[in-house]
Amino acid sequence: MTRAEIENEFRGIEGINEAKKIYKDLAKRLHPDVGGSTEEFKVLNEVYNYILENGIDFSEDSEFDLELEKIISQILHYENIIIEVVGSWIWLQGDTRAIKEVLKGLGFKWASKKKMWYYGEMRGRNPNQKSMDDIKAKYGCQTVQGKHSKRVSA
Repeated sequence: MTRAEIENEFRGIEGINEAKKIYKDLAKRLHPDVGGSTEEFKVLNEVYNYILENGIDFSEDSEFDLELEKIISQILHYENIIIEVVGSWIWLQGDTRAIKEVLKGLGFKWASKKKMWYYGEMRGRNPNQKSMDDIKAKYGCQTVQGKHSKRVSA
């Protein structure tokens, strides 16, 4: 397979999970241990890493940017947690005690008043604390469920 053919396989993808699926399918065909060549596999890795580092063209209705997609993909497999994307932040709730250190390592912070973890840039303290319902109403909310990253409007 040429570089152009490999790049063409990734055209039109809408998220990091779709990119991973395509990568895995191609890796099964192009890996030297299964009949592919070392050069083809190197090209596949270069193309895939470029996509991860430089972004994915999302469909117009998708509101997740690449950074959020990367973070979500790293926590999506944990059970008994609810992942919500509110504006440009990720909020987590549920059984997070066992993965506390993982979340800290990814850059999540604990919001003690809301009893939830969040990921995203906070632009200073707001003296008028808002409830999660108010924040969701203002910025919109998408709940990410299951290992397939199905998006459900809340």
